[in-house]
Amino acid sequence: MNKEELSKEKADLIEEMGVYFESCDTLSPLSSRIFALLALTMEKGITFEEIQEALDASKSSISTNLQILQSKGRITYCTKPGDRKRYFRIDDKQIINRLDDKIETWKQERNLHMKIINYKEHAIKLIENPDKESIKLIYNQHYITFIEAMIENLETLKTNLNNSLKPNN
Repeated sequence: MNKEELSKEKADLIEEMGVYFESCDTLSPLSSRIFALLALTMEKGITFEEIQEALDASKSSISTNLQILQSKGRITYCTKPGDRKRYFRIDDKQIINRLDDKIETWKQERNLHMKIINYKEHAIKLIENPDKESIKLIYNQHYITFIEAMIENLETLKTNLNNSLKPNN
């Protein structure tokens, strides 16, 4: 693969990742593409100008979206000795922040399903033929079991990642 093909592949991947982050992380289109660009950057960070050039967006739009990503804990920046530029990169803790968000979402969904079961159990008592209606509880019960496994797996992943981010690992 030559540099031109690699560049095209990177642009396509930035777009695909951008669409994903827009829908899953409720980020704006430009914030999503900035995040994707930084995720694919192999260096210790890239400058504002490099981001602007890569995404062909205005300075004010880039600036606004960088601030949004920083406030959400997704990205950070560093400086280099003797260089006044800021180098933006993915925040090492952003994956932990995203896992916390996902865990909280699953917990909310589990609680909602528990309330649904509670409601249906009360409603079934008022129905003449409860056998047909009680079958509908099976979905919620199985889904709660699935959710609890997801939460446990995400918490294990978070612990493992936290341990790997500690110094001397």
